[in-house]
Amino acid sequence: MADKKVVTIDDRIPALKEKRKKRTNRRLITYLSIFFILILVVIYFQSPLSHVRNIEVNGAVHLNDGEFVNRSGIEEGISIWNADLNEAETNIKEMKQINNVSVERSLPSTVLISVNEYKRLAYVEINNSYSPVLQSGTILRNDTEQELPADAPILRNFNDEDKLEVFTEELTQLGEGVLNRISEVVHTPKEDDNNALRLYMNDGIEVASTINNFASYMSSYPSVAREVDADAAGVLHMKMSPYFESTADETTEEKEENGEEE
Repeated sequence: MADKKVVTIDDRIPALKEKRKKRTNRRLITYLSIFFILILVVIYFQSPLSHVRNIEVNGAVHLNDGEFVNRSGIEEGISIWNADLNEAETNIKEMKQINNVSVERSLPSTVLISVNEYKRLAYVEINNSYSPVLQSGTILRNDTEQELPADAPILRNFNDEDKLEVFTEELTQLGEGVLNRISEVVHTPKEDDNNALRLYMNDGIEVASTINNFASYMSSYPSVAREVDADAAGVLHMKMSPYFESTADETTEEKEENGEEE
């Protein structure tokens, strides 16, 4: 039987002491780390390092960054922890142009405002200026543009507020594929149809439609337009049953009556 190795108590004591020393050192390092972290946290909170030095705005399209910063109520120089982010979000969300917003802290000293504006579906011509019609259906009458906008259709001759409101609601239901093809919409009331519309499309086709059920009537425009020659003289009627009304014969007859040659 092999002899067992006998470890005396004198041999074990140094090893135990070394283990205890290492354990004590690790514990001391942990306590010191926590202590210094707490000191740094206190210094951060008490110093200008925790003050708001930057307010960044992401997602602004039609409004400038300064309008969102002012509306938020957050100012540079205040403690970043005293900034009321919920109140800032509420203030900005009250703006008619805003669909959604979030306000967050970005340590050490930045407040980040992320906004999502409602898309502008059209512009209403009022007294030679243009008021945006938002995706929400809201018309920004106090936010006018003097130059002719090119990013959405122009609505002309909508003098009846009720009809404008109804048509705006129809626009919110219209798909972007059709909306992006419209250049101009003119309200052309007639004796037999007070809701009559005349549309001028970006592809060169002239369209006749009506305010009521406009979104439904125009939904098939892409497929119907493919069957129409954009250079042909006439009007595409987009109502319950779409059809193309040629005016070529009328033009020829008018010329003949005036004694003009083709």
